[in-house]
Amino acid sequence: MNYKQTVMVMALLSFSIVCAGNVFAEGRMIIKPHIEMGAQRDSNFHKSDENTKTVDTYYIKPGVELGYTTEKTTISLDYWLNCLNYDDQDDISAGELAADDYNYTEHQADFQAKFQPTERLALGLDNRFWKTRDPANADENSNAVDRYKYASNELSPWLQYKFAEKFGLGLAYTNKILDYDNDDESEDSDENRGTLTFYYYFNERTFFDLDYQTWHRDYDADTSDYDSQQIMVNVSHQFNYLTLAAGVGYHTRDFDNESAVSGGDQDAFAWQISLFGQNPQEEVKHPKSSVYLSLGSNLNDIGTGEAYYTSTRFDAVATYLFLERLNGTLTGWYQHSDYKTSNREDDRLFFSGALDYLINDYFTVGLEAGYEDRDSNVAGKDFDNSYVMLNVKFDYDLGSK
Repeated sequence: MNYKQTVMVMALLSFSIVCAGNVFAEGRMIIKPHIEMGAQRDSNFHKSDENTKTVDTYYIKPGVELGYTTEKTTISLDYWLNCLNYDDQDDISAGELAADDYNYTEHQADFQAKFQPTERLALGLDNRFWKTRDPANADENSNAVDRYKYASNELSPWLQYKFAEKFGLGLAYTNKILDYDNDDESEDSDENRGTLTFYYYFNERTFFDLDYQTWHRDYDADTSDYDSQQIMVNVSHQFNYLTLAAGVGYHTRDFDNESAVSGGDQDAFAWQISLFGQNPQEEVKHPKSSVYLSLGSNLNDIGTGEAYYTSTRFDAVATYLFLERLNGTLTGWYQHSDYKTSNREDDRLFFSGALDYLINDYFTVGLEAGYEDRDSNVAGKDFDNSYVMLNVKFDYDLGSK
């Protein structure tokens, strides 16, 4: 753990201690152990254009959710680890890495604390730590396929103040650290971001906000550091079972070493539209049906080696509960990545279907299959991969009282 990570942990613990006097007043304790295990077969494990390898993955993923709530304070911690083991199903040529060289244990810890000292003021601290090989965690618009191991820590203290019944102000600071195990594989970076949000409720169903963000990303090696600024106008409206949200804004990015980036400083219109709904509307473990659709565009954040692009992305998730026991899920996304620093353009598509049998309130057996494809105008960047997975899940509430 480096100096910055130590400071983040100390800040998190300090906040917990400050809240402790409020937390351990009479409240409700939550203790939910959970475990998942399964096996998966990928037809193109390395997501390679030509050197495709079939690999089986076996995993076991235990964890626990802890929480405590009072009238004014909520604290929660959800932690899990995932032991992943890989097994080649094809012959390995001399000099190639075997799949089991990628064996590792993934860790994730999500901490959230909220304290409301007055009716108008709310304070909070969120922290997410993730030790993984999944590049999608580093950037929500990621187009990478590497399996480099890294740690990500994202710390965000925030406050919200309600000036009147219908409008208020939100402030947040976010620090995100990316720390790769092998500096020869990828580049560490540190992001500091400030967010200012003005919000207004037209009525109980319609919500408006004006969001301004400014951030600086500092790379440890050769990639140029940059400053970004973004302003967005957002509005959402709730219908009977559906909530429709839309936002539009502008994003500018200035590089410290502009000459090192092909095309120089960058800008883009940022926008997003989404639709969410479920039946019943109240929060339940398995709703009868649900749907989430999202379409948007923005610049990517992580540009190691000056690889920046405009991402236009569509996401969709739909669920339906059959016969009170069979929970079906359809998931898909499509992303077009138009690189600003080269002539490269990629179209990437993913879709999957899953069916979970709810044996009882605690045990679930599931089967899932999916397909992913990337089509690029740059030689060697195409790939396609299909997979099938079988899993078993256990989720038990020991102490919600």
